[in-house]
Amino acid sequence: MRYLLLFLTTLSLQAHTISNYKAINSCVQFGQKEYFAIRSFQFDSRNSLLVVDANTLKTGVVPAKDAVANNCSQEILDSRYRKLLKYILSKRHHLQNDGIVSNANGVTITTDLCPSSKSGFEERLYLALIKNFPNPVPVTLFITKRWIEKHISAFEKLRKWDREGMLNIAWGNHTALHIYHPKVPLNKNFVLSPEEHLEKDVLDLEIELLKRGALPSVFFRFPGLISDKNVIERVTRLGLITIGTNTWLAKGSKVQKNSIILVHGNKNEPKGVDIFLEELHKGAISTPVSILQLIPMR
Repeated sequence: MRYLLLFLTTLSLQAHTISNYKAINSCVQFGQKEYFAIRSFQFDSRNSLLVVDANTLKTGVVPAKDAVANNCSQEILDSRYRKLLKYILSKRHHLQNDGIVSNANGVTITTDLCPSSKSGFEERLYLALIKNFPNPVPVTLFITKRWIEKHISAFEKLRKWDREGMLNIAWGNHTALHIYHPKVPLNKNFVLSPEEHLEKDVLDLEIELLKRGALPSVFFRFPGLISDKNVIERVTRLGLITIGTNTWLAKGSKVQKNSIILVHGNKNEPKGVDIFLEELHKGAISTPVSILQLIPMR
């Protein structure tokens, strides 16, 4: 996607204007390829679309004027992207840890960046990835707008490692606000809180990433891993693939060959990072694969 490359390289550290940001669901022809278009918006007054390659799961930004809307082909309706969305809807839904929790293709590393009052971030975690695995190291960052706003320098360092080919970051959606109330029951907490406006919370995070030159992926993780059937369906309608975990290290899970590892990169849960580094030192963590290679264990 040549436009995407131009879009990213012309961004500066200065925030750009994203307006009229809307969720859509259509198929478009751009160049010689068919894509799902999942968002329409204006980037510095340019009409643009956020599109998904239905086979690779990669996202891109393309000019709306060059994307021709058409009826979805049978090939794209039967694509890997659509199958993953259908798989999530077909599962029995649980209050905790719904979505895809394992990857048959190998170990996948995900780090959550929930809101945090702590300064800095778990730099040691990302430096260990860069040092111990072939670069760029694939890692998914499930990030929140509130974390970005309070940790601009950390966010920019992560972006720098990504730009310079040390990390290969998939920017996952962890909502903008990550609402949480201590001592409130889980079925009324996080995105199940009465004050939650889920669609806005999801889209606001994407807007924040685009304003700062980062490309939203199609991957989503519920705050606290808490959800129900209703919110799963709503996130799926937004074109996002819900990711859980089978290896939350701080909770005592063990690394497996199909692990989707969860550690926190925001200093809120240093125990998980300690365990990760211990396992890495012992050679228990194999070379990670990208979340783009996701195949759920059946």
